[in-house]
Amino acid sequence: MKSICLKVLVVFVLVVLFSAPACWATKKGYCYIVSYSMRDKIVFLTPVFTATVSGAVYSDEEFVADVELIRDIENQFQQHLTKVGLNSMDFITEARVAFRSPEIAEQRLAKEKNSFEDRGYTIKKTGSFRYTD
Repeated sequence: MKSICLKVLVVFVLVVLFSAPACWATKKGYCYIVSYSMRDKIVFLTPVFTATVSGAVYSDEEFVADVELIRDIENQFQQHLTKVGLNSMDFITEARVAFRSPEIAEQRLAKEKNSFEDRGYTIKKTGSFRYTD
């Protein structure tokens, strides 16, 4: 009887250990990417997309996003730039991550777009870029 209880306990502990980290990241944060070249005066702005975040709250508008998520998003976009024939080193790429609603993300994106247009940048489409979680 003790060995059966021990086996059940070990299996239960293993299930909890392996399934708990997947359960921690349950919120969807709304994100976009800004990538611009100061020399060429062009900017790429992605549409708003979702990424899985921890769910910890930073403010009324944002979730906490870890550095690993930010780097992953930025790296994927830099790889996209390379695939379409651009030198990713010519661009400053910044992920704007973990907004709590698509409306907030869209408002921030529109403000950034206006800011770049006011400074004389040409807005470019990102083509086939899709972020994969």
